[in-house]
Amino acid sequence: MSATAAMRDEPLLVVDGLCTHFPTRAGVVKAVDGVSFSLRRGEILGLVGESGSGKSITGYSILGLVDPPGRVVAGSIRYDGVELTTLPGEAMRRLRGNRISMVVQDPMATLNPVLRIDRQMTETILAHDDVGEALALERARDALLRVGIASPDERLRAYPHQFSGGMRQRVAIAIALINRPDLVIADEPTTALDVTIQGQILHEVQTLARETGTALVWITHDLTVVAGLADRVCVMYAGRIVEQGTTAQVLESPAHPYTRGLLDSVPARNARGARLRQIPGMPPAPLGLPDGCAFRERCPRADEACVADPPMRGTPGDPDRGARCHHPLDDAP
Repeated sequence: MSATAAMRDEPLLVVDGLCTHFPTRAGVVKAVDGVSFSLRRGEILGLVGESGSGKSITGYSILGLVDPPGRVVAGSIRYDGVELTTLPGEAMRRLRGNRISMVVQDPMATLNPVLRIDRQMTETILAHDDVGEALALERARDALLRVGIASPDERLRAYPHQFSGGMRQRVAIAIALINRPDLVIADEPTTALDVTIQGQILHEVQTLARETGTALVWITHDLTVVAGLADRVCVMYAGRIVEQGTTAQVLESPAHPYTRGLLDSVPARNARGARLRQIPGMPPAPLGLPDGCAFRERCPRADEACVADPPMRGTPGDPDRGARCHHPLDDAP
C-alpha cells in the first residue's frame, strides 16, 4: 500500500462519545448525547434525521461554535490527530475557514450584508494564504463559476441583497470550498436551491472529495440527496445515533424501526394513489425524554424491554455497521 493510500485509510475526524448540553431553568437539554463516528479523507458521511435530532449541534460542536450556555461537556473530537475540544481559541480560528469549513442553512449567517462579494471572498483567502489580491480575486471568480454563478466578474462587485436566496446560498458554498479544506461540514446547504443547481453542487462536492481528498459531513433530512451523495450514513434521533452503515446498507436494509419509518415517509416509495405513510406521534421534547429507548413511544415493535437503554448492536466483521435497538428489523418482532 502506498503512503498516500495509507493516509486516506486513516480517519481524518474521530468523534467519540460527544455530549453537548444546554442548561436551562427547567433542566438540562441533552442536544447531543454520546455521539460517535469517524470519517476518512475523501469520504462523505450523511447525517440524517428529523428536525431537533441533534444533527446541526453535532456539526457546530466539531467547529467549536456552540453558543453559550451550550457547551461540550464530554467526549472527544480529534481532527487529523489534534484534539479540538481543548484546542486554544486562536489555533481553532486558524483551522476554521481554512482546513475545516462549514456551510450553514441560512446564507445570511455567512455573508456580511454591507460588504461586496469580492471583499468577502478574497478576505477568506487572504486570512489563511499569503497570496496577492489579484490571485485571490481570480480564485474567487473560479469558485463562483464552480457553483454555477454566471457572469462572475459582475457578481463579485455585487452586494448580498442583490442576490436571490438560492444565489446567496451558492456564494456561501463557494466561500466554504474556496480554500480547498480537508473537512467540510454542510448543514442542509442545498435546501433553498432548485433541482438543477442542487445537482450541480452535489456533483461539485463529489468531485472535490474524489480529487482532493476533502471529507464531508452532509447534514440533511433529505434521504434522496443522501442516496446519491454519501458513502456512509448515520441516522440520529433525540441526540443519539440510532443506526449507521454504508449508504446501501442503511437505505436498502434498515435495521432500526426509525430508519424504516423515515424511508417509508418518502413519497416516491409509496404506491400511486395510496395514503402517504408516516411515523406516528411526534419527537419527544428534549426536556422530557422517556427512559430507555427514546423512540419507543412511536415504535410498533416496542415492548417492556425497551424501557432499558438499548446498546449499539454491531454486525460481526463490520465495525461501521450497527443499530441502537432491542428489536432490530432483522429480528422477529
